[in-house]
Amino acid sequence: MPGNVAAAVATAVMPSSLCSVFRETRAWPVRESGGYADGRYQAEVQAEASRNAWEIGKLLTFAQWLALSAFYETCNGAQRPFFWYPNVADYDPTGSYTTGRYLVRFDGALSRTYRLGRQEASLRLVEIE
Repeated sequence: MPGNVAAAVATAVMPSSLCSVFRETRAWPVRESGGYADGRYQAEVQAEASRNAWEIGKLLTFAQWLALSAFYETCNGAQRPFFWYPNVADYDPTGSYTTGRYLVRFDGALSRTYRLGRQEASLRLVEIE
């Protein structure tokens, strides 16, 4: 049917060794309108469930940075979704284990800060449905 969008399909699983320190956020997408003279506004919920996002930072060796950079290129940045297991105990490199698995994509650019002997990588993942 014209106008329908196919569901996202994961193409890979993010290696668990690349991410160990992260901050998880959960947000309800809301569209605000109004801004009335008395200070009130109207809000319309945009989704039935909250959306998870993760900000990840880690010191990587040059080899680990190359692996992360190659994975980012494989996913064409934010274009292709992949599976991610934030809990290392649930990790499955094939992506078939569903417990603790999230379908995510990169949100924005992959960046690094050079340090002596290591690079500090930072990235953001956002859950997709």
